[in-house]
Formats: sequence, C-alpha cells, structure tokens
Amino acid sequence: MYSWKTIRTLAAVLLLLPIVHLAILVSQEAYSVLDPSPEAWADEVESFAKADQLEPLATNPIVIVGGRRVTLWEDLEDLLAPMAVLNRGVGDATVNDITHYYQQLIGFYNAHSVVLLPGESEFHIRDNKSAEELIAAVRELVELDLSHSVTQKFYVVTPLKTPLHADGNDKIDTISRGLKNWADSDERIKVLDANLLLADRNGFAKPSYFRTDGVNLNEHGYVRLSLMLRSQLERDNPGIYGLVEAL
Repeated sequence: MYSWKTIRTLAAVLLLLPIVHLAILVSQEAYSVLDPSPEAWADEVESFAKADQLEPLATNPIVIVGGRRVTLWEDLEDLLAPMAVLNRGVGDATVNDITHYYQQLIGFYNAHSVVLLPGESEFHIRDNKSAEELIAAVRELVELDLSHSVTQKFYVVTPLKTPLHADGNDKIDTISRGLKNWADSDERIKVLDANLLLADRNGFAKPSYFRTDGVNLNEHGYVRLSLMLRSQLERDNPGIYGLVEAL
C-alpha cells in the first residue's frame, strides 16, 4: 500500500503535468519568435510536407501564406468554394521567411492564386521594417512567384492597422500607397486594403473586430476580410463563381 503522502504527491504531479506541458510549448513558441532566422519555422514547414504526402494534392488551389493571422483565418474552404484552399500560415513568419520557404509553401502547389497576409511580426518583436523595407520584401516574393508564370493572380493584403499599435497607422498608409502604385503596373497583382472595413468613424482600427490582444482579428474581423477576398475572386474569376451562382 502507498502512503497517503505518496498518493497526494503523485496526484499533485499529475495535475501539474498539463501546466508544465503548456509552459514548454509557450517557451518553444517564444524562442521561435525571437529567433530571427527562417530556420525557426523549419519544423512547421516540414509538417506541411508530411501532411501533403498523406492526402491528394488540390488542383490549382488558392494558397494563403503568412504568419499567425493566416493560421487563425478559418473556414476559408467554405467561404471561397468551389476553389480549393490551402492555408499555409507559419508561426509568426515574416514575408522574408515566406520567401525563404517559397518552394515548400507556394511553388510546390502550382497555385491558381496566392494570397499574402502580412502580420505584426513585420514591425514588432521579430522584425522592425520600415515602410520601404516591407514594400521591397513583398515585391521580392511576388516577383519570384510570377517569374514562374504559373500563378494567375497574386493578392497582397496590406498590413492591418490595430488597436494596440495605432501609432503605426501612418507607416501602414505609406506601405498601402506604395504597394498600390507598384501593383498598377501588372494586372496579375491585386492589392487589397481591408483597413476601411475594420475602421471606426475616425479611421482607427475598431476594437470590436479584434481579439483582446488588440492585434489579431476575431471572428467578426475575419468575416469582413474573407468577404473582401471573396468579392475580388468573383470579379477576377467570373467563369468559376458565375457558374456556381447560375446553378
């Protein structure tokens, strides 16, 4: 027979195991975010490759790339049907990280369209890009992809203004203008600005569209973002979406 003290100690250890496991996961994630190298996301990228081996690949999908904001962007398969959707959100990856893993996250899939949603990591914690640096990073990724002449459309969602970092709104406005001016020269590139859809009457990010962290969108915010993307896809692909509506 075990003593009552031993039983209590064992019970306490068992109760603490989930907390310890959570602490380990959080510390691992924090380490990855603070690691400036793209190799911080190597395991996540490899997990996509392993999953692809188990399921048939979608034909000409829409590939969504970015960091945490993409990972949290759910239900796109239903919202963007009948086009197949692949969500390739990786950690708190920056645009430069996505470019580093271009072949694994985009090139491998022979995408019909690509959607890039930059995250807060471009400006906080992982990187501290200027407006010019982020525009250059986006251009590098998009031009790399379009050089292969496979993707029909590349959609760039401009950085989102957030309640937590309202002091960065001017920088985001500069980036949005720069991206739109650049994209005007190539009909394959579409720049989508969701900030008006997520703003209050004064032009600031409306907290009711964001999670309590003041950075990531909540369900209501993602609905607005999704409908914006769906509307643009319908305009660009009337043969696909028009047929569905006719039925």
